[in-house]
Amino acid sequence: MSPSIENQKPVSCSAALLTHRGRGAVATIRVCGELISVAAAIDACFHAANQKSLEAQPLNRIVYGLWGQGSNEDLVVCRLDQNTVDIHCHGGMAAVERILSDLEVQGCSRNSWEQLAKFTRTELDVELQDRLTAATTFRTAEILLRQSEGLLKSAFEALLPVKGQSFKTGHFQSQIEKLLYWEQFGLHLATPWRVVLAGRPNVGKSSLINAILGYERSIVFNEAGTTRDVLTATTAIEGWPIQFSDTAGIREQADALETTGIQRAEQMMQSSDCNLILIDVSQPEQADDQRLIALWSDSILVAHKTDLPRRWKQSLPDSAVSVSSITKSGIDILLDRLIQKLVPEVPDQNTPVPVTSRQIQLLHRALEALNKADQSVYTRLIQQLLS
Repeated sequence: MSPSIENQKPVSCSAALLTHRGRGAVATIRVCGELISVAAAIDACFHAANQKSLEAQPLNRIVYGLWGQGSNEDLVVCRLDQNTVDIHCHGGMAAVERILSDLEVQGCSRNSWEQLAKFTRTELDVELQDRLTAATTFRTAEILLRQSEGLLKSAFEALLPVKGQSFKTGHFQSQIEKLLYWEQFGLHLATPWRVVLAGRPNVGKSSLINAILGYERSIVFNEAGTTRDVLTATTAIEGWPIQFSDTAGIREQADALETTGIQRAEQMMQSSDCNLILIDVSQPEQADDQRLIALWSDSILVAHKTDLPRRWKQSLPDSAVSVSSITKSGIDILLDRLIQKLVPEVPDQNTPVPVTSRQIQLLHRALEALNKADQSVYTRLIQQLLS
C-alpha cells in the first residue's frame, strides 16, 4: 500500500496490468467499472496537466499528468469509453506496483489481465496492446501509444463505405495508400531494424560493433576467420531500436567451416534493412573487397581503421564513411548516415500508422478489391481490420 495517497472511501472498480511483467519501455494498467467509481479512483491519484477531472477529459485522447501527492511520477491516461481508462506509465515494476497499490487504496480490486479480457473489445485492440508491450524505446512506445488510443482505429473506420452514398473508390484508394506509405516504419516500431556488418576477414567488424555498442559483445581476435557465425546485439540510436549482426568474414578462399558462416552472412545481408560493408584502409585493396563493394552497392561503405597509416591506394566513393573504432572518429557520422537510411522520414503525431502484418495484408487486399470495384469484398476486409 502506498503512503502517498490518502485512504478514502472504497469505490467499486477493477484494475489490472495488461502488459507483461518485466522489461519494457511502457506499462499499461486498465481500470474498469462504473463511471462514478472509476472517476473517483483516478481523480484521487492523478493530477492532469490541464487541471480537468477525469469526467471532463475527452474520450480517446491522451492526457498527461502526475501521479500521487507531491510526486514527480509522470504518466498519461486515456479514457477508452465511459467505463474504461488506461494508465500508461514507466515500464519498471516499481512504478506499476505503486499505481496498483494506490488504486487499491481507493477501493479498486486488483485483477489479472485475463479477468479483464472481456473489456478488450476487438482483435485490433489486442494487436495494438501487444505492439505497445513489445516496444523497447520511449520513442517507439510514444508512437504506438497514440495508435492504440484511437488514432489508427479512427483511420480504419473512415475507410468504411457509408450506406446510401456512392462508393468512392478513388478516395478510399488514396487513404489506404497513405496508410501503407508507413508500413515498413510501422512494423519496426516493435521489431528492431536489422543492420548487418560484412566484409572480408579481419577488417574490424567486431571492433566496430563493439565501438557502436559501447561494450565487448563480439569476439575480437587478430586472426582471419575468428567469427564463424552471426553474433547479434540490439541497441537504440536516436530512440530507434536497431539490431546489429556481426558476421563471418567473407572471402573466396575459405575452408569448409568458414563457408557455412559465409553463407549464413550472405543470407542475413539479403534480408537485412541495411548493410555496412567494411574495408580495411590500412591494408592494400584485395579482390574480395572489390567484389563485395560491387555486389552490395546499395550498402553503406565504411573505410575502417583510419587511425593506422593508409595503404589503400584506390579512390573511394564520396559516400564512403571513414571510421576508426580505436579513436571513435567518424562513428557519429556513420550512425547519422545509418539513421537517414533506415528512418528517412518520421510521421507526425497525428498520422495513423499500421503496425502489424495482419493490418498491412488486409489493407493491400482492400486495395486489390478497390481496383476491381468490388465493394462487397472491400467492405468485408475493412470490417476485418476493425474486428
